[in-house]
Amino acid sequence: MPYVDVAGNNMHYTVMDQDADWNLVCIHGAAGDTRIWPASLGEIRSCNTYCIDLPGHGRSDGEVSSTIPDYAAAVRGFVEALGLKNVVLAGHSMGGAIAQQLAADGVEWLKGMILVATGARLRAAPEFMDISDEQLPDVIEKMAAAMFGPNTPAAVIEDEKARIAAQAPKVLASDFTACNGFDLTDQLHRMDVPVLIISGDIDHMTPLKFSQFLEDKLPNAELAVIAPAGHMLPLEQPAELSRLIREFMDARARQ
Repeated sequence: MPYVDVAGNNMHYTVMDQDADWNLVCIHGAAGDTRIWPASLGEIRSCNTYCIDLPGHGRSDGEVSSTIPDYAAAVRGFVEALGLKNVVLAGHSMGGAIAQQLAADGVEWLKGMILVATGARLRAAPEFMDISDEQLPDVIEKMAAAMFGPNTPAAVIEDEKARIAAQAPKVLASDFTACNGFDLTDQLHRMDVPVLIISGDIDHMTPLKFSQFLEDKLPNAELAVIAPAGHMLPLEQPAELSRLIREFMDARARQ
C-alpha cells in the first residue's frame, strides 16, 4: 500500500491511476479513513482517484488534530508531495470542511470541490468532544442513530460501529473539536471553483439546509439530493454517490 512523506510522517493512501489529466482526492470525515469511499470511484476513467487517511487515522502516521487548518495543511502537503495538478477535492462531512479551507486558502492546484454531507459551519454535541474509554460505546450508539438513514442495512451500520470502536477515544474527540471550531460562512463568496454539493434528504447530522446554504452562497455550485439517505452517503448510497461524482469529473475532463 502506498505512503508518502508529509511533514515527516507517512501518509497512507489508495490510488487508481487512469493516466488522466485530472485528479480526484477524497478526504474522509471525522473518525473515518479510506474505507469510507466506494470502490467504484476507482472505476472513473476521466480522473486518477486518490483516497487518503488523514494523520492519526487509518494507516497514516502522525497525530490527530483539533483544527481544520491543521488537517488542511496535511492534505496540501499530500497533493504537493505527489505533484498533483488539476485537483478536485471530494470531502465527506469533516472532509468537506477541509476542502473548503483549502479553497479559502487559494491553493492554485484546486480546480473543483465535491462537498458531501457537510456545511460551511459544523457543530458537534459537547459529549462528542470529551470522551473516555468508558463512554465510547454509548457515544458510538448515539452517533450511529444520528448518522444513518432508516433504510440502511443493519450489517452496514454494525460494520461502521465496529470500525469506530477500534479507534482511541481521542480520535473522535479531536475530530469533533475540529468540526466544532469550523466556520467559513463569511468566505464562501471567495471559493470560485465549480462545486458539486451532495446531501441526503434525511441527514440529521448536517441537515439538507446546510447544503442549500452552500448552494446559495458559493459562486459556482450545484446541489444534488440523494433520497432516501442520511449522513453516511458513501455507505448508504455508494452507487448513486459514485454516479454523481463520475458525471462531475467527466464534465471537468471535457473542458
